[in-house]
Amino acid sequence: MPRKICVTGGCDDLAIAGRSHCPDHWEQRQARIAERKAQAQRGEDAQAHRRLYGSVAWKKAAKGFLAKHPLCADCAGLDLVVPATEVDHIDPHKGDRAKFWMRSNWQPLCKPCHSRKTASEVFHR
Repeated sequence: MPRKICVTGGCDDLAIAGRSHCPDHWEQRQARIAERKAQAQRGEDAQAHRRLYGSVAWKKAAKGFLAKHPLCADCAGLDLVVPATEVDHIDPHKGDRAKFWMRSNWQPLCKPCHSRKTASEVFHR
């Protein structure tokens, strides 16, 4: 694989193979990303979500829901039989406790389907 010049303006060093930055700028980039993630986790919304999803009541309700709905809803739509491992809120609750507990707004999903749906909601609102 041919190596390229680091994309950081003014840097003439070679980028890490398969990456866009040289080792120094790659570390700086990773540090900035880690700080942004940490800052997001310190926010009020993130703390409220952790309290909801970390509660004993949620864990018990989710476990019971998955026992009654053991297959991934998205995969089932593709005629695949994949075990569900996560309870998804079909319409994001955005901290609304009533919507959070509304079982008609829940669906069983496997980890890949839930991750894909969540990423889509977060990054492509």
